[in-house]
Parts: sequence; structure tokens; C-alpha cells
Amino acid sequence: MSWSIVPLLTRDLDYFDRQRDLYSKWMHLFDDDWRAMRFDDSVSRFDRELDRFRREMHDLDAEVPELQVAQPFVTDPEGNRKLSLRFNCDKFKPEEITVKTTGNVLNVHAKHEEDRPGKKVHMEFTRNYTLPKNVDPNSLKSTLSKDGVLQIEAPAPPAVEAPKENLIPIERL
Repeated sequence: MSWSIVPLLTRDLDYFDRQRDLYSKWMHLFDDDWRAMRFDDSVSRFDRELDRFRREMHDLDAEVPELQVAQPFVTDPEGNRKLSLRFNCDKFKPEEITVKTTGNVLNVHAKHEEDRPGKKVHMEFTRNYTLPKNVDPNSLKSTLSKDGVLQIEAPAPPAVEAPKENLIPIERL
């Protein structure tokens, strides 16, 4: 006599299906708003949240964001007017950051990748900034602080009005 095993339920479980299957086990971990709902209503809400997450997770923006700065010019304490832009690059090593210009467009790009057993990391940061008129792209200078702040500066054209930068002392408690 031979036996045949017939599955009773077959389906491919993707990430979201597994989350739905685990929902009833997680219910006690949710806040009071969730627990106060009827179970069917909370399952429907959970499904809507998962669907929203799925849609937003796969929204890939292929365009590089154009940086908009309302007032890119400052006057430093010595009275020098300059273009001053700052970027938080604390997640990247200095050798992973590139700053370049193409015509009058400044491009800041940083990329970090790790591929070790049990850990795979990919982080990328890109910003473009169209330099204001009369700012010479060859006059740009960039510095990276120890805490990962990338500052890009250039002398401002003579006709530019720039607010004076006031340094405010930090009081330590």
C-alpha cells in the first residue's frame, strides 16, 4: 500500500502574509486604541496599515532631490559674507563622501556599504544644489567636522545681502 500526502492548505507566505498570521499573537502588545476595537475591526485596520506600508516601502524616488535653501548666505562674526551649506554626514566615513560641481550645480554624495556574515548595510545620501548666480563653483571649499557635519562655503558676490550671524553662547547646567 502506498501513501499520498495531500496538503490541506497551500500558499506562498510573503512578509506581509506572515505579519497577518502573527497579528492575533501580537494583539496584547498594541496600545489601548487597538485593543478597544472589535477584533475584526482591528484586523482590518492592521491590513490597511500593512498595505500602506507595502505601498510606501516600494516607492523609490529615482530623482536626486534638489536642495532648497531659503537663505544660503550668511555674514560671519568677522563681517565676511559667504554662501554656507551644511549636511549631516555622520553615518559616513570621510572617504565615502564626494563633493563636486557640474557647471553651477553642487553635488554631495555619500555611500556606505557593509557586507559581513549576518549583516548587510547599504546607506546612500545624495543632494544637488544649484548655486546662486555669481557664485564661482571653483571658489567652493568643504570641511568635515569630527562629528560628521559637512560644511561647504564660498565667498558671496558683492551685491548679496546676508543676515549677520550671531553666536549665542551655550549655558551649561
